Amino acid sequence: MLFDTTFFIDLEQELYAGIPGAAAAFLQKVKRMPKAVSTVTIGEFAVGASDADTRRMFRGYRPVALGRDTAIFAGRLQASLPFRMGENDLWIAATALRFGLPLVSNDAKIFPHIPKLKLYRY
Repeated sequence: MLFDTTFFIDLEQELYAGIPGAAAAFLQKVKRMPKAVSTVTIGEFAVGASDADTRRMFRGYRPVALGRDTAIFAGRLQASLPFRMGENDLWIAATALRFGLPLVSNDAKIFPHIPKLKLYRY
C-alpha cells in the first residue's frame, strides 16, 4: 500500500500531541503489510520537517521514485479525467495505480473520484 502525505501529517500531529489517533491505529492494523511512499510525499513532508525528522518518519517505507513510465501514466491519467488535479496528487495517484497499490489517504476531495484507484481511509 502507498501512503499519501495527509497520512504522515496526521501521524506527525498525533506523535507531537502524544495522543494516538486514527493514523496510529491504522498503522497498527496493517503493521505486517508492505508499506510504500512516493518520493513526492517525502518531498512534501520535508517542507515542514527537518531532514532527521523526515528520515525518521519514512523509515520502514519503501520509497517509490517517479520515472519516465510513471510520468507518461500520469499524463494519460490526467487526460482521462473530467477535472484537473493538483500536480502532486496526480503523481501520487498515478504511482499507486501504475504499481497496483492501494492508496492510504483521508483526502476526500480528489482521490475518491479517480476510477480504479483503491482507497483506504483511516
